[in-house]
Amino acid sequence: MNPWPFNLLLRLWALGALCSAAAHLIAPAWTAAGTTWALSPHWQQEIAYFDLFAAALFAWVARQPSLALKWRTTVLLCGLSLLLGLNHLSGWLHEARVFHVMFSLANFMTVAWGMAALGLAWRRQALLPTQE
Repeated sequence: MNPWPFNLLLRLWALGALCSAAAHLIAPAWTAAGTTWALSPHWQQEIAYFDLFAAALFAWVARQPSLALKWRTTVLLCGLSLLLGLNHLSGWLHEARVFHVMFSLANFMTVAWGMAALGLAWRRQALLPTQE
């Protein structure tokens, strides 16, 4: 199976995480203003560091030849995006602020894309989770 669905997902998530990290480091008040959560500069830095780590990890996996590694990482990314999306959805339901709306939709689209890629790989039997 061609790994492009996994690589595209991982690279787009890494790019989004880099943009998020930059926003949290450069303009923490602006990022907090787009949510229902209060400004906390140190918490904003912690989010940025997490985003940088995730971006490096997902970009690295996208460059690896192992489809099994991409498969496993996509499973984890779907789980992470589901949790992040639910967190933003709870903020959105409280008050429709721009970042809650944007990141609820973006994270749920990530889950949908990842599940579609995993399903396609599974259906074509081009990749089983136990393969290396």
